[in-house]
Amino acid sequence: MYKVKAKDPAGRVMLFACGTADQALERTWDLARRGFKDIVIADPKGKEMNADVFERSMSVD
Repeated sequence: MYKVKAKDPAGRVMLFACGTADQALERTWDLARRGFKDIVIADPKGKEMNADVFERSMSVD
């Protein structure tokens, strides 16, 4: 399971669970559009990376 952690526009930390890497990537895009900041993704092994690094690791054009 992938976990996406981000701060909402009010500064509260929110955590979202995603079943696949693709779902986590889509969630990061959605959160960024909604004004969330400091978006971090944790992969199933627990390795954390920020949204930009995660997107590059997915080889999205």
